[in-house]
Amino acid sequence: MKALISAGLLLLATPVLAEQATLPGGASALNEAHGSWTVNCTLVEAGKDCAFSQTAGNPQTGSTLVAVELAAPSGNKAEGMLLTAFGLRLDAGVQLGIDGQQLGQARPFLTCVQTGCLVPLDFDEVALSAMKVGTTLEVTGVKVDDGQPVTVTLSLQGFTAAYNRTAELAQ
Repeated sequence: MKALISAGLLLLATPVLAEQATLPGGASALNEAHGSWTVNCTLVEAGKDCAFSQTAGNPQTGSTLVAVELAAPSGNKAEGMLLTAFGLRLDAGVQLGIDGQQLGQARPFLTCVQTGCLVPLDFDEVALSAMKVGTTLEVTGVKVDDGQPVTVTLSLQGFTAAYNRTAELAQ
């Protein structure tokens, strides 16, 4: 699943020249936890591939319900991908919210792949500021079978630290 999200992020990433790319301690890959978020950074041919992510699953089945991955921030903006489980109405998109407050309009699906459906994400300075002080990010879709909304909640604990660390490592 991470590979599919990362593939979508490759289109958004700005590579650093390989001969300049380094990670702390001379590592070729780094994985750190910051609250509920995970920072991953890997040296690749084109430089560095750094992102931060979180996955929410169904504790009863162990299946992934929602996964979000954001590329290294650029300026006051972050872009990435959201992966949802199957079973949502594609024409309805997904609505994001922070602590119960809607975050803009519903976001359209890009495509579906073997593990779920992808929604491109782009957060501007206002959205990022709200995420940095918020406690939860709600992802709401409409179920195909009964037309009822279903919400999966992600914790924003550690979001600011993960955001800052990813930006630092990507330099």
